[in-house]
Amino acid sequence: MSWKMLTAMGAMLVSLAHSGNATVPASANNSFVSSDSSGEAPNPGNELHWVRYTDSAEGAFSMEVPVGWQVQGGMYRFGYFDVRWMMDVRSLDGKVILRIQDANVPGYSLPGPGTGPEGTPYSRPQQLQMMIARYRTGQSYAELYAKHRFSSICRTARQRRPDWVPAPAPAWRDDPGTEGTDGSVSYDCDTSDGPRIASVYVHTTLNPRTGIWFASPISVLVTADRAALAYTMVQHMINTWEKNPRWVEYQNQMTQVGLDQVRANFQQFMHQMQTYHQERTAAMNQQVAGFEARQSAQAQQVSNFGEILTGVQSVSDPMTGNRFQVYSGPKANYYINGNGVKINSNVSPGPGFHQLTPVQP
Repeated sequence: MSWKMLTAMGAMLVSLAHSGNATVPASANNSFVSSDSSGEAPNPGNELHWVRYTDSAEGAFSMEVPVGWQVQGGMYRFGYFDVRWMMDVRSLDGKVILRIQDANVPGYSLPGPGTGPEGTPYSRPQQLQMMIARYRTGQSYAELYAKHRFSSICRTARQRRPDWVPAPAPAWRDDPGTEGTDGSVSYDCDTSDGPRIASVYVHTTLNPRTGIWFASPISVLVTADRAALAYTMVQHMINTWEKNPRWVEYQNQMTQVGLDQVRANFQQFMHQMQTYHQERTAAMNQQVAGFEARQSAQAQQVSNFGEILTGVQSVSDPMTGNRFQVYSGPKANYYINGNGVKINSNVSPGPGFHQLTPVQP
């Protein structure tokens, strides 16, 4: 069973006529600069070396990533039925930025008589977090996603003819009974660090029977001279992606726990249907208060879809007075050495590095 089918099944089972807005934060995941067997992180170039990266949150999947590049990603959990993954890869010089999938993007349910209007959260405590939205084709969603992804980076954006469409992995094929569409957009993007090509590919999948649909984006921000390299990297990472069979067993257990909860709560819910909506919501929130408290420390791992998706932090070098941006990471501090290598870490990476000062936008 794919992750999309898992979420769709959960949505169908818990699609009761009430609305819940409890937040279930994502699992923790890893961020590092990948290195080769010598422990060094070489400067990225056109000759790539690869190392296998394994999701550190749940061990759900693995894929090859380039040695000497900043890598962040993994599996994010929003409920028993709702799991999403993404991988961010960035060259140390910032000239190549890749994102495969996006955990910020929720699943969607078509508007209907019992769902509320478009834009309404469609959440079930401990089980899933979705959004009510009309279906968008891959092309329509790609245009929308590109605006959110790059609006704060591109000072000006001029549309150009897309010249790249990745080939999805066989394991990512649409589930039986669903309908899929593809779309891609590309822009000449003028950034504070020079011209870039901003490209987005999106595959959307609709299940006509359940009204559940999903969007799977891939985005690239790259200098023109390294565009071919970036596209080749994305395809290589997709081709080497593998799901962990042990995680599948773990997820089956999580699914069963979720199903047991649905069954246990059903009779109680039917009784609550006779009361006011406010009373029902309070009762459901009380049931999941403990679950939310245990996971609240991870609430900032993934922002909502409408938040800034650029992944950069403004900093100042106290030794030179220069201000610039670095790739955002989960650690507390940022460091730089005389060669311009920037590291996100809680402590100093070693001799030659000094701490950068965060600057509020």
